[in-house]
Amino acid sequence: MDENFDIELNEESSEVSNVVRLPMNFLTFGEIENDDIKVYIKQDVYKDLEKYALEDTQHERGTIILGDYCEEMGKTHVVISNYIEAKYTDASASTLTFTHETWDYVHKEQDAKYPNKKIVGWQHTHPTYGIFLSNYDLFIHENFFNLPFQVAYVIDPVQNLRGFFQWKNGKIEKLKGFYIYDEVGKSIKIEQKQKEDKKNSITQQGGKPIYVILTLLCVMTLALSFFSFSIIRKYNSQIKMQNDILAKVESQDKVIENLQEQLVNSILDENGTTTVSDLIEKIENQEIILQNQDKVLKELQSFIEQKKTGESGEVTFKAYTVVMGDTLEKICIDNGIDYYSSKGIILSINGIENPNQICIDQTILLPIIND
Repeated sequence: MDENFDIELNEESSEVSNVVRLPMNFLTFGEIENDDIKVYIKQDVYKDLEKYALEDTQHERGTIILGDYCEEMGKTHVVISNYIEAKYTDASASTLTFTHETWDYVHKEQDAKYPNKKIVGWQHTHPTYGIFLSNYDLFIHENFFNLPFQVAYVIDPVQNLRGFFQWKNGKIEKLKGFYIYDEVGKSIKIEQKQKEDKKNSITQQGGKPIYVILTLLCVMTLALSFFSFSIIRKYNSQIKMQNDILAKVESQDKVIENLQEQLVNSILDENGTTTVSDLIEKIENQEIILQNQDKVLKELQSFIEQKKTGESGEVTFKAYTVVMGDTLEKICIDNGIDYYSSKGIILSINGIENPNQICIDQTILLPIIND
C-alpha cells in the first residue's frame, strides 16, 4: 500500500471526532508485544529529542510530546508528531519538576502552533542512570498524564539508551519496542542506531573481545557509583529526619511545660484564691488543650514516619486559602501532596473534624516535604 488509511476517533471528552492517519512508512525498534500500546514517533521528532537530551548531561531535561491516538481492532495507537520544550522547570541531576510557568508556556505554545494536536505524553532525560521511572516520575505520570493513551519517553544520552512507558491494566509498564515513522516514500535513517549496529557486528565477528570486557567494566563501575551515591543520600536523609523528629518532640515537651506553668498561674485569681467549680472548669479546659496538642504531635510523628521510606527532606507547612470549588483532596493534588497519607495531619493541625466541610476564604496549613 502506498498511502495512509483513515480511522475515526471518538475521544472520551466532548471534543469533535477527527481523523487519525496511521503511518505506513516506519521502522521497528525492539520487540512489539501484541497487547501493548503501539507508539509511532516521527523521524525528525526522534532526532530532535536525541540532540536536545545531549545538550545538557548534568541535569534532567524534558518536553511535552504532542500528536494523536486512535483505537483499531482493540489496539491503542499513539502517533507522536510534535513536541514542546518544557521551559521554566526546576531541574537537578536526578529530578525534574514542571512549574506553573512551565504549564503556562506549554499551553500557549500548543494553542498557537499545534491547536489540533493532543498532549499524548511527556519526555525527560536520565543522564547516566538508565531507563526507568523514579517514584517522583511515577507521581508526575499518575497525576498529569493519566489518560490511557498517554506515554512517558525516557532518554539516557550518556549510555545511549531510550524507552517508552505505557498504561497497561491500570499500571505503568515499560514498552519493549516502538516505531519510527515518516511520510510515505521518505527514507528513514537513524545514524545513532547504525553506529550501534556497526559496533555489534565487530563484536560478533570476534575482532576485539577485549573491547567488550572493558565496556562491561565501565558499565559496572557506573552502576556501582550510582548505587553508592543513592545509599549515602538515603542514609543522610534518614539521619536528618531522625534529628528533625527529636527536635519536634523536644519542642512539644517545652510547650507542655509552658502550658503546665500557665495552668498553675491561671487557676488563681488576683487574691491567690479560686472556687472549686472554677478550678475544675479551668483544669478541664487545659486537659482538652493538652489532648489536642498530643493528638497533633502523634499525627505529625506518624506523618514523618510514613515518609521515611522515601527520600523526603524537611517537613514545612504552607498556608492555603480555600476558593470556590475546592475540596481537601483537590487542594492536596494541586499542591503535589498525597491526600490519603497526609489527611490525618492536615485535619489535626487545622482543627477540621469533617474533611468534606471546608469554607471559602478558610486558611489551611498544608504539609510540604522539601528535598
